[in-house]
Amino acid sequence: MNTHRGAGDASAGGSGGGVASRLAPSDLNSGIGVTNVLNDLGPACTANVATLRDTLREVSSGSPEEATIARLLFFFSELASRSTNDARGGPGTISSAGDSSISSAFVGTLTTKENDSSDGSGGGASLWNLNVVSRLFLEDFGDRDWSLIARKLDFDDFHVRDANHLGALLRLYQSSSGIVLPLDAVVSAPWHNQAGQLSLIQALLSVPSDVYTFSLNDEESNDAAIIPPNGATSSCPNPAGWACARVLQRLLVLSDVPSLVQKVRDLFVRVLIGCPEVLLCALVRLQLSVTQQAGAGGGGGGSGPDSSVNAGIQLKGELMRELIPLFFKPPTPKHSVLYGPSAIRRLWSISPTTVAAACIEAWRSTSSDTQQTRYASIIHIISIIRLLPNPNGATGTILNGNKDHEFSVAVAFVMADHELLQLRSWLAERAKANAGGTLFLVGLIAYLGKNYRAARPRVIGGAGANSPLVSMENLAQSLQFIRSLDSSILSQDIPNPLHGDRESSGIKIGDSAKALIDACLGIHPSLSGVVDRSSVAPPSTGTGGGPPPSPGSPEDVEEMANKYFQKIYTSEQGLAEVVAMLKTFKTSGNARENDIFACMIHNLFDEYRFFPKYPEKELRITGILFGMLIQHQLVSSITLGIALRYVLEALRKEPKGGATSPSGKMFRFGMFALEQFKERLHEWPQYCSHIVQIPHLKSGYAELVAEIETAMSENQNLPPSSALSSGGEEDLSDKLLQAPVTGGDAVGPSQVPPASISISQVPSSIRKKIEPAIFGEGLGRAVNDHEEVKHEAPPGAILDKVQFLINNVSMSNVDQKAKDVKNMLDPKYFGWLGSYLVVKRISTQPNFHALYLAFLDHLGEYGKGLVEAILSSVYYNVGICLRSDKITTSTTERSLLKNLGSWLGQTTLARNRPVLQIMLDCKELLFQGYETGRLIAVTPFVAKILEGAKKSVIFRPPNPWVMGLMRLFRALYEVEDLKMNIKFEIEVLCKNLGLKLDDIPLSIDELAMRAPPMKERNPDFNIKASSSGTASTSFPSEGVKTSGLSSGPSSFESKQTALASAALAAASGGNIDKGDFTSASAVLSAGGSSAPLKEQQNTVIPNLASYVTINSSLSQLLSQSPSSITESSLMRCVPVAVDRAIREIIQPVVERSVTIGCITTKEMIIKDFAMESDETKMRKAAQLMVSNLAGSLALVTCREPLRGSITTHLRELLLKNTAKESSSDGDTDQKILEQCVAICATDNLELGCMLIEKAATEKAARDIDDVLASALSARKKHREQTGQPFYDMSIFANTNQRYPSALPEQLRPQPGGLRPDQLRVYDSFQRAPRQPVFLAQQQGDSGDVVGVGSTSLQGSKEGKVVNVEALAALTTKIDNAVTGLLSAAGPRAAEITLSMLPTEHEVKRLIVATNRILPAK
Repeated sequence: MNTHRGAGDASAGGSGGGVASRLAPSDLNSGIGVTNVLNDLGPACTANVATLRDTLREVSSGSPEEATIARLLFFFSELASRSTNDARGGPGTISSAGDSSISSAFVGTLTTKENDSSDGSGGGASLWNLNVVSRLFLEDFGDRDWSLIARKLDFDDFHVRDANHLGALLRLYQSSSGIVLPLDAVVSAPWHNQAGQLSLIQALLSVPSDVYTFSLNDEESNDAAIIPPNGATSSCPNPAGWACARVLQRLLVLSDVPSLVQKVRDLFVRVLIGCPEVLLCALVRLQLSVTQQAGAGGGGGGSGPDSSVNAGIQLKGELMRELIPLFFKPPTPKHSVLYGPSAIRRLWSISPTTVAAACIEAWRSTSSDTQQTRYASIIHIISIIRLLPNPNGATGTILNGNKDHEFSVAVAFVMADHELLQLRSWLAERAKANAGGTLFLVGLIAYLGKNYRAARPRVIGGAGANSPLVSMENLAQSLQFIRSLDSSILSQDIPNPLHGDRESSGIKIGDSAKALIDACLGIHPSLSGVVDRSSVAPPSTGTGGGPPPSPGSPEDVEEMANKYFQKIYTSEQGLAEVVAMLKTFKTSGNARENDIFACMIHNLFDEYRFFPKYPEKELRITGILFGMLIQHQLVSSITLGIALRYVLEALRKEPKGGATSPSGKMFRFGMFALEQFKERLHEWPQYCSHIVQIPHLKSGYAELVAEIETAMSENQNLPPSSALSSGGEEDLSDKLLQAPVTGGDAVGPSQVPPASISISQVPSSIRKKIEPAIFGEGLGRAVNDHEEVKHEAPPGAILDKVQFLINNVSMSNVDQKAKDVKNMLDPKYFGWLGSYLVVKRISTQPNFHALYLAFLDHLGEYGKGLVEAILSSVYYNVGICLRSDKITTSTTERSLLKNLGSWLGQTTLARNRPVLQIMLDCKELLFQGYETGRLIAVTPFVAKILEGAKKSVIFRPPNPWVMGLMRLFRALYEVEDLKMNIKFEIEVLCKNLGLKLDDIPLSIDELAMRAPPMKERNPDFNIKASSSGTASTSFPSEGVKTSGLSSGPSSFESKQTALASAALAAASGGNIDKGDFTSASAVLSAGGSSAPLKEQQNTVIPNLASYVTINSSLSQLLSQSPSSITESSLMRCVPVAVDRAIREIIQPVVERSVTIGCITTKEMIIKDFAMESDETKMRKAAQLMVSNLAGSLALVTCREPLRGSITTHLRELLLKNTAKESSSDGDTDQKILEQCVAICATDNLELGCMLIEKAATEKAARDIDDVLASALSARKKHREQTGQPFYDMSIFANTNQRYPSALPEQLRPQPGGLRPDQLRVYDSFQRAPRQPVFLAQQQGDSGDVVGVGSTSLQGSKEGKVVNVEALAALTTKIDNAVTGLLSAAGPRAAEITLSMLPTEHEVKRLIVATNRILPAK
């Protein structure tokens, strides 16, 4: 690249044209010559801005063009990246001072200017100074067209070598131009240097988003959002680049260049590994875009390759063939995607037809595979359908909108086996289709003809090796359907497959159907009772065919029900006659009539989702019939509740868009129905209250609302003897209406939003049969077998070796350790080893479950006995935990049980192995847990077992066994007053299994058959215990302070601890003695004013009323505005609301905060104190750290939930307390109520946060002692026995861990323990407790008082208070500033004194600010 020049070619004076005169004009214009000269001159030319400017003036004629600037950018960025490589030990150097081919006079001029540099930007001549370059570019070329300069990077020598080179180029470009390198200049147009363009695109895609951010439109951003911000991988560090259509299109165009195709292919291989989710969506969206452009004449047929639909067509085909199996075929260990569900949902929003086509393609690709493989493929396709936003609509799109009828039939059969589709109705609907109906029948017959031989009875469990593609039940229904077809259909010819619909094959559909039925009956004689060999269809008699079904059969019942509905809608039979007939059918002793009645009710309810599509006449008839069923008591119990909810939901649909819109039709249906049973509304007061609160009903139908309100008032005046004796139906309907109705135009029975479940919903005839609950009976051998099996232990030497080996196993050496165990341990000791692993490892180390599973896998056939021994030990220890009396009160025991459940799920369900009912009946376990108050332990245990199903081919949803348990979880979730942490476990399980809680059908029939639990003092429920045995709803009448807390700071911390302990104990289920509350009350009552004993008993947290704040401004608000809310009602309600809110929130928050804090603290303490012999120091440091972490986490976690809970409870209490006194305007009263609620919630929020934070710190300090018990005892034992320093080398044993081996030497554990300066890190975790403000004198000056909610300390007798939080923040800033100052001073740090610092120095300013906060002496 360099050209040799004679030293005498330039004049001694080094005139401006001396060098430029030797360069060809073409070299000057392109910048080649300029960069050659600069390279010859070396780093000296960048000594400062003036030197570089003079150098460029010497070597160029006039102002450089954009092409020259582009070459200079590339030149200097390349030098900078090479300098970085050289500094890291890379080959080559660019630090030469010059070249002899340049005139010595010119070099001398450069050297002189370098030495005379005065702007401070110069440096030595050994390195290129890019700061100088960027300053020059900014000053001299800042007004140039930098987008053009970016496009001028297209020159022959341009090539980005690596990420360092790209980083230097991007930084230099941005610092010079003030803008980011524009993407359009890189990808929008083809480059002459295509290899250079590819190198730049490849480099941009290989750096993370903080180095280069791709500009995306909204659709592209949605594609990129599939990968979460922390989800980028080394193979795909910048997913946004692959979401950019311009980048993809340019890469596809470049793939058509023979010399670049392999490089482009390698680039796509990396993204296939790193983020195939983004690539799939972006490719489909790109193809749709270019196809639309081509159709609109946008360039598809033009000469430019960029806009061509065919650009990179071969590579696109290969990519799609790789991507479709990844997403649309069952995952395998070698082929799986991390964010598959999100990608499929995104792809569905882009192109539903693409998802349907991909499902069909995935199915077709299994045509030569086994039935089990094809079945697994269908199961995967069904799971994809269930993932989509509207599964019912997606089912119709995928099954009904394609021409591959065999695919549709195959999927429909499996969905029918899983109760996701009504097969007979679907077959009839497809056969009646105007287009393709005949072809569908041909496809159905063809599919059955291929698979009827392998038909087997439907498998209960729904997946696995025994699940058939065609079950006997589906085969029977299909044959019955074919047999019932009209003769006009069966007499049609089958189209010729070679010519489509244009030619006939000469074969009748009826002939093929007859042959199929004969073949099926020959292979499966059991079908003869369902389908006979008679003629497939008799002469046409209308719409049906075949002989009539036998009386009483399901087909007969459904046919009769449909006939009655047909008579209703054709007005052949009046609605009054139908109601009378249904009354007869309901009370008849005839089983067939009872079945017809049930079928008609079921069909009517099932049609609810389609009411928005009904014509006006049919909608009116249906609404009237629906209301008459309720009016004449033809529906009762659960069915009545569902019917009432349907009507209420329809009434809540605002009739926007007129009577013909879906919401308008639903509203009209509700009005038609409501009109029929108005006379019964007084039986359901709560239902009436729901109706009268509907805004558009109040505004448009005021007379109806007034009539309902009159019925409500009349009902309140009725004596108790006038109540209904309908077995609790009025209570049932109200209970079923407690939950809010969610949106949606069409809601089926399984989608009806549930209400809180109460045992009062169970009919009395059933409740009499319920037996008292006894935990343990029928739960399986795991719980009922109490005998411990004694296992033979190996000799002492082998035992120690095995334990040492297990202690040092890691992912990096698991293979070798497995071989060692094989060589040293006889299988007869597997019982001992299994018990050891379960008790010492599996139950206490959930984070290492994957490691122990890998260890067992490496044992192979040898280890099968060990797997069984471990499983047996797991069941035995599960039984011990479940039988323990402390399981509901001990978090440690519940944690052990939860860990055992996780292991059990991973070793059984995750590996397609069932949890046998004879060993452990999970469903019965949940039932008995519900009955006996053990759900707090049982729910997490069973949930962890079921989590293993997410990795299973057999047991993942919609497996019937799993879904049965999920339906029970759904029923438990809706139980009234169930604790939040139990509900949270259920929500987490649903998320892990990819299910939505609302999509799981709600059925309370089974739960209603169980003994109702006693909710008082039950750890599963948030119910306050009282002396009468029921939750108290009375309110305190006095003792609530209106100006703050009265206790002094000296006693507050102990009172705060007592409050927090009482709150946490109450929230944990009330399993504490009265003495606990008594002692707490004693502490809280010491000093300051206390509320009367009567008030203290009205809150579970003792004496809470004395600490609750009522803002004095509320008195003025209430006195100025007419309202039924009084100050006394606030004093009664606020303490109870705060009490309930704290108890509702405190336990899950504290549990979560303490767990996270203990895990974090343990990891840090074990590492830092590995060489520390003093267990006291270790314990103190751990307690300080965990208390700080747990308290801070609890504080930030609880604030908003606590605010919302206080608001909800207080609003509810005030509404109940003021309902009978209300005489003012409703809107005004509501506004005042909301103001009071908001102010009281804000004023008392800090009190609740303090109590929760204190509870977390206290519990964390106790729990960390248990967590570190073994480490602390080991140090104490070692010191007492040996007196030698203690060294814990276990932290270095796991070579797979990055730390502590990767830590700097100063931070690694050192012999002798922590130094004092290192211990100060843990001392810094100590902080002053959060307290409200305490005034020394109530009558004193309040000018300096910090409001309630700030963290303050009393400072002096004048009432001055100190803001501890501000003081702590300033202390931290001072510490950071001093540390930075001393670090910058280096070896002379010890010489620095405070007096040396200038007045404006940060340290002195912070000290002044501190003095302002501290009280004056």
